[in-house]
Amino acid sequence: MPRLPNVKECDVTDCFYNTERLCHAPAITVGSPCPRCDTYLSSPQHSEPADVGQVGACHEGDCRFNDELTCHAQEIVVGHHKEHADCITYSPEEGKSEISGLA
Repeated sequence: MPRLPNVKECDVTDCFYNTERLCHAPAITVGSPCPRCDTYLSSPQHSEPADVGQVGACHEGDCRFNDELTCHAQEIVVGHHKEHADCITYSPEEGKSEISGLA
């Protein structure tokens, strides 16, 4: 199994899992229909710092870093988008299916 990429930085400081701009969720899921962090939870409280968060699954099949719904980027950055958190590293690849790897 490939190494899960780390969440290098997260500027969504109102998230429960964010402490000092670092994600401490054991693993995040990046979902559809946009590359939102489905693990994001707005909260005035924050988790205790632990290991740096990783990407457990990615449902953005058209991203150039995605293979069989698994992220293969070296690391990702999460940031604000409207009222939620998005994977800023997401990069759509022309001609790639939105459900890559599920033939």
